Amino acid sequence: MTPSRMAVAERGLSVLAAHGLDADSGMAVLRAVTSFVHGAAQTEIALRDYQERHGWTSGEETREALAPQMRHLMGTGRCPAFEQYALGASRKDDRAWEFAFGLDCVLDGIAQRLGI
Repeated sequence: MTPSRMAVAERGLSVLAAHGLDADSGMAVLRAVTSFVHGAAQTEIALRDYQERHGWTSGEETREALAPQMRHLMGTGRCPAFEQYALGASRKDDRAWEFAFGLDCVLDGIAQRLGI
């Protein structure tokens, strides 16, 4: 723990306690949100590292390079939901939207669960 991390935890736990959460529930909620944020950041870093290792500078270049393998995998018929995503998604490279939407889903779920 560092002073900055303690300050973040203190602020989050204080807000959650103000909504009536006990100490254990407050920490569980704080960790859920923190896990989402860290996971999203790690995914973004891993993707950028992967692209850099291969010399790709965009999502489009990455998809073009991986297209033969993806066609093969989707051609097996075992990934219909992913195929629907690949063919129908319009925000594949909009990481800011994806993060904001995902975080909203996490926070909305917590708010629903807590009745706030």
